[in-house]
Amino acid sequence: MKGKVIFLILLLLGAYAYVNGYISPDDVRSAVNDLTGKENGDATSTLTPSEIPGNVSVSTVNGSTYVRLDVPAVNENLTGLLYRVAVERNATRVDAYYLGEPVLRLTKTNGSYTFEDIRTPEFRIRTDLALFDVNVFDVDVTNETAAVSLEYLADGGSFWNDYFKMAFAVLENAPWVEEVRITYIGERNATFSISSENLLHAWEGKLTAEELANAVREDST
Repeated sequence: MKGKVIFLILLLLGAYAYVNGYISPDDVRSAVNDLTGKENGDATSTLTPSEIPGNVSVSTVNGSTYVRLDVPAVNENLTGLLYRVAVERNATRVDAYYLGEPVLRLTKTNGSYTFEDIRTPEFRIRTDLALFDVNVFDVDVTNETAAVSLEYLADGGSFWNDYFKMAFAVLENAPWVEEVRITYIGERNATFSISSENLLHAWEGKLTAEELANAVREDST
């Protein structure tokens, strides 16, 4: 599921940085333009470089360079953007943030580059649930419980099918929790909870349809 949600491009904020020379907003614009095809004067682009200020912060610790980018979108261009910044600025690590949330990290070790998904569990859950016909209001993950509050927009016929799919998506991103709790907000507020153990048994085909239905608990809201 991850990586399938394409976000709309947002404006970047103003920027500064210093390491092995000044990293200006033009450097970021150049990288963004080259990787997205949004060249200045490109007829296919609705954004010009002057409309995309870059937000880059750089720090140097013990000779290692660390870069943070607040990226305009999370899509197929993100890995290329991080790689270019890392190579051109000889960065040890480049972290991409989207809407203030950590998303992807590129680390250089002994000349090799590796990518790491650094999204928080809450951000991953929001991303995965965006594939469903819902509005997600809140996600809270603790050591014991993963709780989601949302508005369900699809028709009632697909309610339970979507419930179990969403519960699996939540558990996939927070596999340590003991329970998944989904609160539906609307004309009738309702909270349905299921244990992680029962979800895993259902995934393995160890529960009948009746047993799975009985495993869901409706809590008072």
